Amino acid sequence: MFSFLCSSFVLLITDVYLQTIPESKANDCPRFDYEYKLLERLLRIEFAQRESDATIEQLHEKLKNLQTDAIQRDEIQRLIDNKTKDAIQKDEIQRLTDNKTKGFGSTYVRWGRTICPGNGSELVYKGFAGGSFVSHSGSAADFLCMTEEPIWGKSVGGSNPTGYVYGAEYELYTGSNPFSTVSIEDDVPCCVCKTLRTSTLMIPGRTECYPGWTMEYTGYLMSGYYGHSGATNYVCVDANPEARHESSASLDGHLLYVVQAVCGSLPCPPYVEGRVLTCVICSK
Repeated sequence: MFSFLCSSFVLLITDVYLQTIPESKANDCPRFDYEYKLLERLLRIEFAQRESDATIEQLHEKLKNLQTDAIQRDEIQRLIDNKTKDAIQKDEIQRLTDNKTKGFGSTYVRWGRTICPGNGSELVYKGFAGGSFVSHSGSAADFLCMTEEPIWGKSVGGSNPTGYVYGAEYELYTGSNPFSTVSIEDDVPCCVCKTLRTSTLMIPGRTECYPGWTMEYTGYLMSGYYGHSGATNYVCVDANPEARHESSASLDGHLLYVVQAVCGSLPCPPYVEGRVLTCVICSK
């Protein structure tokens, strides 16, 4: 760089000097003129070389930037590929988990409702509560959730002895009706729900589950009337029950009454004589 500046300075001084020499004397200096032109040519070559070097430097810089961009694009693509692989693996794991858990879980009946609670439980089917007639002493005690879509087998006629299934009605009287949505003689709906949790139980006398358990629903304990000869089971009817309003006539059948605590062999406290018992369905 220093030599280049010196050459440029010499060329400048020489040019100024030549301009001060009279033309007649300048023509007498052919050697000086030759050297001047040679120096001028060398400087032009030097200028051209400098411009070429600058151009090459710019090209190197552009190439470097392109290489950097290419590396960044490759890195971005690698990250995208990794994320895509992770997403595929997660989807596969979720699919395998879903397939594995489909075969597990437990079911329960939600008495008084036609939908399952929004806690991950799924509806298996909905229908009508049914059971034996209130005065049939030899009848079954089971309380059934009858499907809305029966599929029949063989039709058997005749008058041979059989069992019977009747629809169920709420038997709720003023002063002992804990519900605000149903009344006496309303028919009882039901639905069967499936949860992925493997254990399900009904706890009488509580509205909350114990720690570690998930509440499916809470309500009131109901059963048949103690004075009727037909046997019944205790069931937990949802705290906000529905009714099958197409029929509210008093047709009897399987009747549901609220259940009260009776002190004696049932300790009081914690129980209270005459109080209507609550219930809760829990899963784990």
